[in-house]
Amino acid sequence: MDTTVDTRATSSTPDDGNEIDALIRALYEVISFDEGGEPDWQRMQTLFSRHAHITRITPDGTDYLDVSGFQELAKETFDLGVYTRFFEIEVLRDERRFGGLAHVLSAYETRHSPSALEPFARGVNSLQLIREDEGWKVLSLFWDEERLDNPLSLRNLFDSGENNAQIDT
Repeated sequence: MDTTVDTRATSSTPDDGNEIDALIRALYEVISFDEGGEPDWQRMQTLFSRHAHITRITPDGTDYLDVSGFQELAKETFDLGVYTRFFEIEVLRDERRFGGLAHVLSAYETRHSPSALEPFARGVNSLQLIREDEGWKVLSLFWDEERLDNPLSLRNLFDSGENNAQIDT
């Protein structure tokens, strides 16, 4: 099995920021769906490196998955009717880049509709991105949600970063 990927680690360019922004926006788009729909599983596959890992922290433990495993787990949840519609939106981001790697800390809110006044969940996605032949891809997605024992303070989480970007919603 060939595990070599040409990452051509060159210095960051202004276009990298635009490409990464488009990738993050697409990631939130593919997981969101309206009543009667489902996430865009096929498009989701195109956003991740073939070497990607997805890690989810829950009060019950930690799930370590590849993209297919994540999709299976999510489909089971949707089939049980836990979510009949789901919209995740980014509210704040910190991004750091060096050559062919980037780290993005992305705070999100989950709502029942794009126009819902209040989220029913909030959390933070930690993403490691890699520049491969086809452009920027997600190499690792790791997240945790806000809970009573895990409160989310955006000010404290992002206050030490210089590259914070407020996301217009």
